[in-house]
Amino acid sequence: MSLGNRRKTLVQWRDYLLLRLVLLLASPLPFRSLQRLGRTLGLCAWYVLPFRRRVVLDNLRATYGAAMDETALRTLARRFYAQLGTTLLEFCGYWRLSPEHVRSLIDVQGREHLEAALASRRGALLVSGHFGNWELVAAWLATECPQVKFLVKSQSNRRVDRLQNELRRRAGVGVIRTGATTKEMLRTLRGGGVIGLLGDQDAGAGGMFVNFLGRPASVFRGAATLAWKLRCPVLTGFLIRLPSGRHRLEFNEPFFADSGWDEKRAVAEITRWHTRQLADVVERYPDQYFWVHRRWKTRPPANESADDRGDAAARNPETIT
Repeated sequence: MSLGNRRKTLVQWRDYLLLRLVLLLASPLPFRSLQRLGRTLGLCAWYVLPFRRRVVLDNLRATYGAAMDETALRTLARRFYAQLGTTLLEFCGYWRLSPEHVRSLIDVQGREHLEAALASRRGALLVSGHFGNWELVAAWLATECPQVKFLVKSQSNRRVDRLQNELRRRAGVGVIRTGATTKEMLRTLRGGGVIGLLGDQDAGAGGMFVNFLGRPASVFRGAATLAWKLRCPVLTGFLIRLPSGRHRLEFNEPFFADSGWDEKRAVAEITRWHTRQLADVVERYPDQYFWVHRRWKTRPPANESADDRGDAAARNPETIT
């Protein structure tokens, strides 16, 4: 084994054992205690561990630098770390919550929009983002809908990957691996179920560039393509953490592609729509977005701007993580 591979293996073992340790420490604690502990750990991470701190600050400066000074940006970054720590500890404890407990933590706004989407009897695509505690969105839907599956990206760390998905399964969340065949997705949708996914990962040079928080971001078109081909509605849902420790799950009115559109027009309209919905909720609660990932990593060619690449060949579906 080369030195580089040996180092990678050691890092993966470290990450796995750290997650195991956090799970062990979290297992006896009430959920509200996990939230308080998570906030404290997140703030400690900001001061002690430089985990992508530069990425977070660079993202915030590029997005809000014209409106905020450096002190305000760093305050926002610390609030983000507190939210991130809370989300991590919630994830370590949510698998042991009963369906009744999950429902008791979440106030739902716009439930009628979910019901309207399901009433089409074509199934529904729920597009969310790395915002708030997106894992709890999956857990809540699993308590409400008989057929719910979420697209999950396989992690490079196989041990962490298996552990994460075991926690999801214990919470009642059905999982479909990205890169698998579409048969299970089609079966779920045609059975009137819900496919959940996150639509804010960088899609690379082949993605459709859409304006997101003032900058062009590359977006996968898989969700929009699937919705157009199956003529199923798309809706967005975002979980907002409230100061009380509770959450509010907000569903927006479902989007139905116009029957007169061709595929290119439909995919472009749906992709812009769900990206705009996420941007709106991030603008309202900026500390609850996942600023640690390199959302704007891929730049459009110099002669093209956001929304100009509707013919890009990006067919991979978005993921939950």
